[in-house]
Amino acid sequence: MVHFLRRIKKALLKLAHGELTVKDLKASLDNTLQSREGKKIFSVNNCLMYNNSSEDLRCLEVIGKYLIKKDSVLAIYGAGKLCRYMFKHVPELRSVVTLIVEDKPHMQGTRFEGIHVISSSDIPSSVDIVFLCSTKSLQIARMKKKLHKNIEVVTFDILEKVGCHSIPRRAWKPSVKSIYPINIPEIEFHSDMDFILIDLPARNMAFLPNGMGYVHNILKRTGINFQTVDLDIIIYHRFHSQRILDGLEEIITSGGYKMENDPWNMVSSSEDEWEKPELIEYFRPEINEIVDGLKKAWPKIIGISLHNNNIPIAREIVNALRETMPELIVIAGGFSCVHVSLGRRVFPECDYMVMGEAELSLGPLVKALVAGEKPCNLPGILSRYDSPDRVWMPAPVLQDIDSIDFPHYDWADLDLYRNYDGYRLTPIIATRGCRWSQCTFCAECFTWRKRSPRKVVDEFQWLNDRGCDLFMFNESDLNGDPEALLEICDEIIRRKLKITLTGQLRIHKKSDREFFDRLYTAGFRALRFGVDGWSKNTLRLLKKGYTKDIVAQNLRNCHAAGIFVDVNLIIGTPGETDEDVEETIDFICKNKGSIGSMATLRILMLMVGSRYYKDPEHYNIRFLGDKKEIYEKNALLIPDNLWYSENPFIDHEIRLKRLKTIYDALVQEGIRVGDVAKFRTEQVLSELEV
Repeated sequence: MVHFLRRIKKALLKLAHGELTVKDLKASLDNTLQSREGKKIFSVNNCLMYNNSSEDLRCLEVIGKYLIKKDSVLAIYGAGKLCRYMFKHVPELRSVVTLIVEDKPHMQGTRFEGIHVISSSDIPSSVDIVFLCSTKSLQIARMKKKLHKNIEVVTFDILEKVGCHSIPRRAWKPSVKSIYPINIPEIEFHSDMDFILIDLPARNMAFLPNGMGYVHNILKRTGINFQTVDLDIIIYHRFHSQRILDGLEEIITSGGYKMENDPWNMVSSSEDEWEKPELIEYFRPEINEIVDGLKKAWPKIIGISLHNNNIPIAREIVNALRETMPELIVIAGGFSCVHVSLGRRVFPECDYMVMGEAELSLGPLVKALVAGEKPCNLPGILSRYDSPDRVWMPAPVLQDIDSIDFPHYDWADLDLYRNYDGYRLTPIIATRGCRWSQCTFCAECFTWRKRSPRKVVDEFQWLNDRGCDLFMFNESDLNGDPEALLEICDEIIRRKLKITLTGQLRIHKKSDREFFDRLYTAGFRALRFGVDGWSKNTLRLLKKGYTKDIVAQNLRNCHAAGIFVDVNLIIGTPGETDEDVEETIDFICKNKGSIGSMATLRILMLMVGSRYYKDPEHYNIRFLGDKKEIYEKNALLIPDNLWYSENPFIDHEIRLKRLKTIYDALVQEGIRVGDVAKFRTEQVLSELEV
């Protein structure tokens, strides 16, 4: 309030001395009120139109006069459009500017508008003030990093303090809750590296890259010179800081494509968003920056963590590197490199592909490559050097996962791993694989192993000490051993950790009320259950291994313990009937008091690795076209419009109608459909309206 009253008093004094007009006074008070009430913030990026308008001239004159009155040795940072515009309309500013600072090497040592241009590292000690001649938040942040701390820095936002009356209305934008400005790392690669490990956009939200953390640990044990760079998190924060700080209500590409407000949010973004050429072109400057940086660093090997969404950008980068670095070795691994049946078709640009877990295969491969060898036919690895007649052998599976340390993410500041609005969900794993591994639709049927409860809670404590308090168990079968999960909970309780937990559980006959009470006490506040089948017949067809009574018992006990209950549903299982749809609706409605939301509501896809994908004929699945060609073109999954099932007959149209029937029934019964389920369902059902 005091600051607000001072502004009013100052404005009235200026009016009395003729320094402000009544119109200017009104604008100043209006702007001050908007700022104080929190409705709007001053967006420097939206201040100037560069059209020689009176609004532009008022802004430039206020800043020009402010700089001139400072009576100090002044330099301007940025020889560009804004600098030229200021000199044009405030010509007297030239007389007090001693130097122009510029990062572009070709401009350094020349003259701009008659003033000598130097680099930021060459600013003499005689310079007292540097005006950052930019309205772009990222550019301003980079400029600040390069200046000595003793130099007074002035930016365009000084206008809000010394000339609020001159700010045009368009420069006031709605306030958006965000963590910005923050220190966003530059994209930098070290020279003389044997190996550079990178991750590319886009993971879901701003999660810590748990898998990449384990790979980083593998590389540490090899003794090679390597660097890990999470490019995804850097580009995430660049995108959102520009969007928010620069007041961009919409982001339109040069080709006219309207970007999603948050392409990293897999809830609100289209599944194919990161495959769109328009999006690739939007991030072309970052792609070029990465390529140029890697060329300059010239590593022997780059490793790329692939997870479906980032394959198009990875392809652009590798193909560009190959043009000038033909000897570069590219190793791919990650979530997209699991199923041997796909081979290197997932990413043929790589030289080596590590299939599945890398603990027992990546280290020996990397050491051999650094030594100048070109190994081939290795267990657990596919390469362009393999013999045509090789017989595939998987790498041994690490059985004792307690023998390896958890990720410490020592390549970056952990505070970076939060969403633009401050939301921070940290992934952790207690198990690998799936103990059940029999669901017919599932592509994650891998050997199940568990970590000791003490080791898991050690990781919780380490992360919690560094500011993380909301955790997600990022795994397929957290309660594959219910007793082990309870031991984790007891250890959390014993250590008195104040953390909040979420994850996905299998429906399990041992999950009684006492089980969920202990989970709640340890910090579980939300759980998702992969029920998937909601009729007696679909549970049998999907080979879920439990009955409807056990489903109802789990949901009821979890809800009664105070834990929010999410559930999943799959539609279109081969063998499903109209009666199953009716039974599904009836069973869900009977249990709606225990259901917080229907988290996913989806039509069955034939996922690579699933039983349906491997042996479709056994399940009466037929294809609309040549099977071999369909599998070639749809390596990861077969969309449901390319196949149907018999006995009874179910095709794409029938699945859509059943989806609509169930969705409408849930809405009518007042059962909450989660954001993901609602978004995806409405996308799919739009077909019925065409």
